[in-house]
Amino acid sequence: MRKFIALIFLCAFSFADQKVVILVEEMHCPLCTAMVRKALLKVDGVKEVKASLRDKTAVVKTLKDISEQQLLDAVATTGYKGKIINNLKE
Repeated sequence: MRKFIALIFLCAFSFADQKVVILVEEMHCPLCTAMVRKALLKVDGVKEVKASLRDKTAVVKTLKDISEQQLLDAVATTGYKGKIINNLKE
């Protein structure tokens, strides 16, 4: 029984959600937000991305811990620079 409970805790921690807000100031049209969103969705473990042209942000929700650098690298593949402004575990 103890092993079962330990396994449940282990699974809960390994699938912890993460919410990262990235500032992408150079986005200036809907195509920009679509490109950033698409690039971030390609990162392994990303489950949802909401890119906002008005706020110049991309809100990324993940299924597991992903390094900030991985997300910034994905943004960089679109030709934009990103800056992490918030990183929360949910």
